Amino acid sequence: MSNDGNNNGKSFLSRFEGVGYGLIDKSGILSGIVRRGGIKFKWAVIISLITVVIVFMFGMIFSAMTSSALISANDKLCKTIAGNISSAENILTAETRPLKRSLILQDLTSGLMKSNIPGLEYAAVYDLGGKLSDRKESYAAHTESFRRGWKIPRDVLDDIKNVEEFQKKKIAYERKDKSSVICYEYRLPFRFFNIKVGVIEIVFSEESILGPVRKAQLFILIPSFLLLIFGIFISIYISGGMVKPIRELAGGMNRVKDGDLTVNMDINRHDEIGDLSNEFNNMIQHLREKLQMQKFVSKSTMSMIKEKSAGGEIGLGGKRENLAFLFSDVRGFTAMSEKMQPEEVVEILNQYLDLQAQIIKNQGGDIDKFVGDEVMAVFSGPDKASRAMKAAIEIMEAIREFNKEREDSDLRTVNVGIGINMGDVVHGRMGSRDRMDNTSIGDAVNLAARLCSHAEPGSVLVSKEVIAEAPKGKFTGKKLEPIRVKGKAKPIPIFAVTGYVK
Repeated sequence: MSNDGNNNGKSFLSRFEGVGYGLIDKSGILSGIVRRGGIKFKWAVIISLITVVIVFMFGMIFSAMTSSALISANDKLCKTIAGNISSAENILTAETRPLKRSLILQDLTSGLMKSNIPGLEYAAVYDLGGKLSDRKESYAAHTESFRRGWKIPRDVLDDIKNVEEFQKKKIAYERKDKSSVICYEYRLPFRFFNIKVGVIEIVFSEESILGPVRKAQLFILIPSFLLLIFGIFISIYISGGMVKPIRELAGGMNRVKDGDLTVNMDINRHDEIGDLSNEFNNMIQHLREKLQMQKFVSKSTMSMIKEKSAGGEIGLGGKRENLAFLFSDVRGFTAMSEKMQPEEVVEILNQYLDLQAQIIKNQGGDIDKFVGDEVMAVFSGPDKASRAMKAAIEIMEAIREFNKEREDSDLRTVNVGIGINMGDVVHGRMGSRDRMDNTSIGDAVNLAARLCSHAEPGSVLVSKEVIAEAPKGKFTGKKLEPIRVKGKAKPIPIFAVTGYVK
């Protein structure tokens, strides 16, 4: 049940966020503000909303409690005033003339106005049975003395006849200047010997009662506004500390996107951002390792891994393809190795192999493997034969230039022989389930290797299939006498390619 509750809560928050961001995206201006402000802006808005809600709730509670207390105090004041008027009962009962009683009550009510009681709009004593005034159902007394003796309006008379205990209600009172104010109207029965003979009415303006509360609210609003400003600055400061490492991470990601894998995030924090920084550094380390590993496998192998890994585990097998193959072998390598230290041999060999590999790559070829001093390259596509021959010719030209530079520096030089063939092969994963190579198997591969073995230093031998595929008049060379190779019953027609028309 608790998991369901958590899931429902998360789902609700997700929907709420979705609706919120949807509304923001609809407004171009608001969307721009939110995106430019980022986390700082969002934190400032959140802190502001929380502060406003807290202040609002505090203000509401304070106002409600204070208003209730002030109204209660005013109720007691009105009961006291009414009690003072009612206390004249002994004097009034001693006086038998209603007119005289009315004058006594008038003195009491007029005294209230002279007391300057804040918020008192008026006080009146209504006569109901002719006991308090010489006119039945009239004003026995009023703070506006000219009203004494006036007939009570019918609607007021109907209301006060039902007053049997202390009553209070909120009314709109119209003053002499025709302005209307909200007031509290208090009524209390006037009794002689527990017999209701009239009603005492006292009216106070609401502003006089709740004015202090409203002033207090204003005083609360000022520090609340200062608190809000302080909260915004604090939120910006705190969010700035959060945003800085995030921006550093974003900068690191952009550098990685541009190919820079030397990035290292030095963000020492003991929180989720610190964990993210560590994971980012781990990711970069793995990328460096994978980048280094790519140097040990062919381009076609990497493409195959990307293609096959999405569908699960990579298994053995391949498919038939028509490809062109270039084999290049260093001549005199064994003899040179016997006269030099292994480190020197490796250094020289790497220079020549790298030179060839770059040219093959520039012509769209893929290095299948290096076998000692030999290079095996694969070309695919509609112009594979033409590109393979161009690569071979450029390799010969580049090695001649490189050898000239080395001879000028009195360094050892080597030459290569190249063989090119093309045909149908099976290209794919060969080997065992635990260790496999992505390579090509077929007679076309074997013949290319045999042609390389027959090539003299500085020469390029190609098969008739390659010549047939190449554009006419694009390459220069000559046809040679057919040769016999291992595994072939008949002699193989071959051609020597010496250059191409640029």
